[in-house]
Amino acid sequence: MDSTNEYLDENLRKAKSVLAHADCVIVGAGAGLSAAAGLLYLDFNTFDTWFKGYAKRYGLAYIYEAAFYHFPTPEEYFAYWARHIGTIRYNHPPGEVYRTLYNFLKDRQHFIITTNVDGQFEKAGFDPDKLFTPQGDYAFFQCSKPCTNELFHNKEIITALLSDLETSPFAVKSEHIPRCPYCKSLLEPNIRKAYNFVEEPCVKMKRSYMEFLEVCSRKKTALLELGVGYNTPTTIRFPFEQFVIQNRNASLIRVNMNDGQTTLPLADNYTLSLNGEGMVS
Repeated sequence: MDSTNEYLDENLRKAKSVLAHADCVIVGAGAGLSAAAGLLYLDFNTFDTWFKGYAKRYGLAYIYEAAFYHFPTPEEYFAYWARHIGTIRYNHPPGEVYRTLYNFLKDRQHFIITTNVDGQFEKAGFDPDKLFTPQGDYAFFQCSKPCTNELFHNKEIITALLSDLETSPFAVKSEHIPRCPYCKSLLEPNIRKAYNFVEEPCVKMKRSYMEFLEVCSRKKTALLELGVGYNTPTTIRFPFEQFVIQNRNASLIRVNMNDGQTTLPLADNYTLSLNGEGMVS
């Protein structure tokens, strides 16, 4: 066995031991976890399969790129987003990695913070009251203005928009464009990608999450970070490191295909790196 495999196996052993003896587990999940569940935002074949014709018509190659593309008309904008939300939030089943994580945590004291907005945790069975999604959720629309902090569950809206695409694949009917019931501005996905993100509904769960962190600061805690990169490191990555530095009874387990760096100069408690496909079971 080469040194890399020996290093991984040793860290897997340590990680299992840390998780087995932890009083509570805090999970931080990024895009890498959903990629492991088949949601590949930077894969051309996935994009071309789920969004047939968009590469040729608009010159788009990836889901991530399309999510920030300025479509020329509201009809085309909602045609894309109906497909995007319908495919990713409502039709894509919970990945095995999420189901495995749920089975491991369901009877343990835990809380989830995730930058993913695809609903995979909810689909896998996790309690929404133990789930903090500071970047939003594809299941909700908000006023684009916004004139209100109210969110609008969009499953019925998406179903109606998708029916338009059966006859016109790149544009919904103008009369079906969803608008705010108060000011009549366009609705849009409630995801944090612009200054107008409606975050008030997240505040309650943030309070619950912070209260859980306070409880865990007095207990033996495992922070399990899964597929978190540097897109928004101040949401999960840096706070997890800070928690470990400040709490001597905490351990950080970082699972990442490309960057599992866990060298924390101020922390001599466990900081474990599981690069590649090593997972804890």
